[in-house]
Amino acid sequence: MPSLAQFNSMAKPLPLLCRSLKPSISRSPGSHPKIPPSPSLLPCLGRPLRSLSNDAAPVVVAGNDKYGKKQVVSVTPQLYDFILSNVREPPILRELREETAAMRGSQMQVSPDQAQLLAMLVQILGAQRCIEVGVYTGYSSLAIALVLPESGRLVACERDAKCLEIAKKYYERAGVSHKVDVKHALAVDSLKALILNGEACSYDFAFVDAEKRMYNEYFELLLQLVRVGGLIVIDNVLWHGKVADPQVNDPKTISIRNFNKKILEDERISICMVPIGDGMTICRKRAQG
Repeated sequence: MPSLAQFNSMAKPLPLLCRSLKPSISRSPGSHPKIPPSPSLLPCLGRPLRSLSNDAAPVVVAGNDKYGKKQVVSVTPQLYDFILSNVREPPILRELREETAAMRGSQMQVSPDQAQLLAMLVQILGAQRCIEVGVYTGYSSLAIALVLPESGRLVACERDAKCLEIAKKYYERAGVSHKVDVKHALAVDSLKALILNGEACSYDFAFVDAEKRMYNEYFELLLQLVRVGGLIVIDNVLWHGKVADPQVNDPKTISIRNFNKKILEDERISICMVPIGDGMTICRKRAQG
């Protein structure tokens, strides 16, 4: 298993490449253009957020005094360029990202800063057994596989055969194919099969980036598969800001909004919503008293 120092030595800081990641520098690591927070998008804070902005780094202040007028920095294209310039990306991941960028639907790929966070969580956890629901072309799963020990296992669930072929090509090139168990099927079926195979409570880490309206079902199955103290990380929980806009009520937005509310109230887990990429929530499974 590569140490953190070894993993970092494989990687070089990304250049200021936001334009090369997506057709427009203003696009987020999610799948739609990144839009700075709008005062109308956060009614839950009691009053709209105030912006003490400059062009480089707008500062947003919570409108409700109970939050102590906390100031946070809003990620502008210029600041996001800076963030990416401080990401260490192994060459094999860069090659996969660049190949994927030319594909239709490339916005589904996680961003380099997200992949770096996932890899670090796996390392901190000392994970041996992981699951990914929604592989696409394999950027996040490859980032995870690179830091797993030689005896580690990543179950990679994906229904798109064409995307899986690209992912498998890069697993092979990176020398991690022996760590990745590809499941070409509907993720729900694959997860249920793992449970029936007696693998409940045997996984350390899971990452979900697949059909949004299935998030609740994926989560419930993964909660059976992940051990106490293990992590489940959910992508796209901010859904391009739509979850905070009461005027947006399409099925996917409603589904993610309801899912966020559900896990906020779920005493079986500890949670932390992180505004990275299109938003990720890190869930840690608690012991049941």
